[in-house]
Amino acid sequence: SVAAQAKVSREQVRSNNKETLQSIIDNKNLSDAEKENAVNQMVQMTEIAEKEAAAEVLLQAKGFQEAVVSINGDAVDVVINAAELSDAQRAQIEDIVKRKTDIAAENIVISTIVQ
Repeated sequence: SVAAQAKVSREQVRSNNKETLQSIIDNKNLSDAEKENAVNQMVQMTEIAEKEAAAEVLLQAKGFQEAVVSINGDAVDVVINAAELSDAQRAQIEDIVKRKTDIAAENIVISTIVQ
């Protein structure tokens, strides 16, 4: 499915980023400040991944199958497997995503896709 592919590619990007950051942390020639920066980025990446997963699990629990939540800075993209969504459903999705990601409703973009 499109949702599954999106999640796989997201995880691959994260995995590559973590490897890069890990190599910075392990590099004996870099300063403590550079290493600390890499550690902070890794922590941030983990926090974002946890928020995305929490929102996806709750959306699924509410009947939105194969939802993909992607946080980019202070914005969120949500892709829902549906032909269309009612205003009530959009409001529900927004509320869940807002609660789980701490990102304001005006920065949440909801798209539909039929698998």
